[in-house]
Amino acid sequence: MKRPWSRFQVLAAACLLVLGATCVYATVDESHDFAMEAATPFVEQGFIVREDYWNGEVKSGQKLMITHQLFKGNEYAFWLGTSQEGVKLDMKVFDEKNQPVQIDSKGDKFFMSVRVNPPKTGTYKIVFELKSKTDAGVLWALAYGYR
Repeated sequence: MKRPWSRFQVLAAACLLVLGATCVYATVDESHDFAMEAATPFVEQGFIVREDYWNGEVKSGQKLMITHQLFKGNEYAFWLGTSQEGVKLDMKVFDEKNQPVQIDSKGDKFFMSVRVNPPKTGTYKIVFELKSKTDAGVLWALAYGYR
């Protein structure tokens, strides 16, 4: 006959689940922290950081695309961050004709930024890729701002 779990076993299992979830969440948050670190010089230049952002885990080398409405007359910056070592980041912004529209891009060890001055109001594609030398999956966060 099987014995039911004791209160201690149930509590221990619950604690392990919470700790495991916290560790994963902290890593994704660290990716967002690095994206925000990339935003710092832009904020000093008058950019307003939007509170919403995208994040997740992607297979190393797989391209992701996010579509976003951009308005003529605003200048935008997109910041891509990861918390993992040895990851190569690439990001470009395209218009509806798949023409690149970014003004410039800069990278660092854990983040990169792309600046865009859209020639007209419309839906633009932010395409990015993270390639890890060691990991099959890469955690990422993408934030943006405007001025």
